[in-house]
Amino acid sequence: MVSAQDETEPINVAIIGGGIGGLALSIGLQQYSHISVRIFEAAPQFFEIGAGVFFGANAIRAMSLINPAIGEAYARISTTAGWESKEDTYFDFILGQDLNGQPAGTPVSSPQLGPHERHSTAHRAHFIDELAQLVPEEIAEFGKRLVGLTRDESRGRTLMKFADGVTYEADAVIGCDGIRSVCRDFVLGKGNPLAQPVYTGKYAYRGLIPMDKAIAAIGEEKARNRYMFLGKKGHALIFPIAGGKIMNVVAFGTSKDGKWEGNWIKPMKREDMEQDFRDFGDDCQKIFSLMENTDHWGIFDLSQDIPTFTSEPLRLLLLGDSAHACAPHQGAGAGQALEDAHILSHVLGGCRSKDDLLPAFAAYESVRRPRTRFVQHYGRRQGELLDLHWPGVGDDLGRLRQVIDGPIRDIWNCDLEAELAKAQTRMKELLAEADAAKTPVSVEH
Repeated sequence: MVSAQDETEPINVAIIGGGIGGLALSIGLQQYSHISVRIFEAAPQFFEIGAGVFFGANAIRAMSLINPAIGEAYARISTTAGWESKEDTYFDFILGQDLNGQPAGTPVSSPQLGPHERHSTAHRAHFIDELAQLVPEEIAEFGKRLVGLTRDESRGRTLMKFADGVTYEADAVIGCDGIRSVCRDFVLGKGNPLAQPVYTGKYAYRGLIPMDKAIAAIGEEKARNRYMFLGKKGHALIFPIAGGKIMNVVAFGTSKDGKWEGNWIKPMKREDMEQDFRDFGDDCQKIFSLMENTDHWGIFDLSQDIPTFTSEPLRLLLLGDSAHACAPHQGAGAGQALEDAHILSHVLGGCRSKDDLLPAFAAYESVRRPRTRFVQHYGRRQGELLDLHWPGVGDDLGRLRQVIDGPIRDIWNCDLEAELAKAQTRMKELLAEADAAKTPVSVEH
C-alpha cells in the first residue's frame, strides 16, 4: 500500500513468539524499510515441538505472498506423496477396523485434488530452521518470557517487561505466542473464560518411524503415501516427511469422560495406546508397534466467540494460535498463521505512521476473524467425522464420502490476494474516516 511518493515515519514492531507465525510475519515486514522488527522468544532458540506438519494449498500460496523467500525455503524441505500417481490424492481413507461386515483396510474414499489444491508436508523443525535463516540474528532476543505490558501514551509507546527483568518498548506488539498465549490475557483479561484454551475431548499419540522400517511393516504403497485409518471414536493418519526418509504418525483417540489430566504433552504409555486401538487391524498394529519418540498430546482449541484480537489501549494484536487455535483434524492450523502473516505484514506495511496502526489492526481483523471462525468450527467437526461420530453421519460410509472433503476445499481454495485487497480497502476507509474527523468543519453565518 505504500508507494514511493508516500511519506512514512519509522514504526517499531515487537513480535512476541518465534514460531511459524511470528517468524513469517517478521520476514514479511522486512520488505518495508520504514518498519523495524524485534522478535522476543521465551525459549533459548527458535524451535517447534512436534514432528510432521501438513500445509494445504492455501498455506503454500501464503508463504510466497508473504515473501517469495519463504516459498523458496519451504520448497527445499517439503515432501509430497511418495508416488507420482498419488500426488493428486488428498488422503486414501480406509477402514482401520472391521465395521458393519467390512474388514479393516476396506477403501472408503480417495478424494482427488484440483490443479490448485496440491498440498505437502514437512518436519516442523526443518521448516523453522529454514525460516530462522531468513531472520537477521540481530533482531531476535531469546530467553524472553513476557510478564507485563503497559502503555505510555505521552510517548505513544507500549512497554514490555520480561521475566528476566529486562524491559523493551515498541509502537505495536504482535502476540504470536501460541495457544497458551500470555498476550491473549492482556487482550481479553486473564479472568475471562474466553481467554482459556478448551479441551476438545480428543487426544493424539504422535510419533515417527524410519521409512525403511515402515515399508517392511506395511508395504511401500501405504508407507510412502498419505493414508487415513478410520474407526469408532478414533482414527490414525500417516504421511511421509523429511524427503520421504521418515513416516509421520498421528493416532487420535476420544476421552471417555471428556477430561484431560496433567500436562498437555506427556510421554506415551504404550498400554494406553494399545487399549485405545485394540480393535484396529494388522496394519495399524504394526505401525503403532514401531512408533518412536512418541508423545501423548491433549487436543485443545479456542472459543470461536472471542470478541476481538486487539487491545487498542496497548496497541497489541494477536496472530495465529494465540488468536484462533483450532483442532488439527484438517491440518489447517499452521496455514492459518501463515494467512494471518500474509494479511498483517502487508497492511502494517501500508501504515504511514504509528497513527495508522489501529486502522491496520481493524482491517486485519475484518477479514481474519470470519475466516478463522470457519476453520475452528470445521476443525472440530472433521475430528468427529473421522471418528465416525458426527450426528447424522456416524458410520454411514456413503454419507461420510459426501462430506469428508467439503470444508477443507473451502480452506484450500481461499483467494488470499482478494482477502488482502479487502483488508487494504477497509484500511483505506478507516484512514479516510480518521482524516475526515480531524478536518475542521467551517460554519457559515
